[in-house]
Amino acid sequence: MALTYFACLLIASCLFVSCYSPRYVYSPVSTNVPLLSKKGDSKLAGYYAVNPGEKSNTTSAGKLNSGYGLDIQAAYAVTDHFAIQGSYAKRWEKNYSDFNINSTDSSLVTYERNSMEFGLGYYTYMDKRKASFFQLFAGAGFGRSSFTDKYFNGSLARYFAMDVARLYIQPAIVIRYGEVFASSFSSRVGIIMFRNISSDYSAEELDKYQLNNLDKGTKIFWEPAFVNAFGLKKLPGLKLEIQLTMAFLMTQKFVDYRTYNLSAGLLLDIPKFFKKKIADKN
Repeated sequence: MALTYFACLLIASCLFVSCYSPRYVYSPVSTNVPLLSKKGDSKLAGYYAVNPGEKSNTTSAGKLNSGYGLDIQAAYAVTDHFAIQGSYAKRWEKNYSDFNINSTDSSLVTYERNSMEFGLGYYTYMDKRKASFFQLFAGAGFGRSSFTDKYFNGSLARYFAMDVARLYIQPAIVIRYGEVFASSFSSRVGIIMFRNISSDYSAEELDKYQLNNLDKGTKIFWEPAFVNAFGLKKLPGLKLEIQLTMAFLMTQKFVDYRTYNLSAGLLLDIPKFFKKKIADKN
């Protein structure tokens, strides 16, 4: 009897999962972990980002699963221990229902997200050789997130939009190997607030897609990030940076969210880069 009950429960769970397409209310962006060691150090970086792990599928409607974006980050060491940082992120994403196309939930969900952040931080070296550093940034951000459902059965599309506010604290450890390589681990905690929601989903749909009462309370995400920066001795102010960021929901009430962000881009320390250029000319 118990085995039969478990089998029925398993089948019912599989049917529910197969008939459910998530509407992602949150997607992680690249973490701003600057390589600062002294007053005057700076960071200006641009990244191309993707959501790895998406199941690829292409039909006459185009690529149905995708996630990509752009990140711009900056930081400046005001003193030998204190710094400021700022960032901007833009995301374009899609996901679809990968079951019977005649189902009422068969749709293409198209997202657009924008966000900005500003923070203050403290950093200090952890060893006498000044090769490893601890930094702690805290700040706030704001943005706008929206998505549109386009149902395959020809019914009207649905729309959902909201403002997204964020408070964050971001400790990190940075290990530098001269000007050639740096590796960082960041353990960021973000408090997310969804506000000013507008939507034409029905009450039943809002409940089905975990979208009801989003503007009540807050969501807490832990977002560890692993960052590696590669440079050349002849170009000490320029580096290639590759980063993997993950997101894990820490609050009890569930919402659909993306877990991974993989990004790669160029990082420029402007004073250091042009100082090298001037030295070469002389």
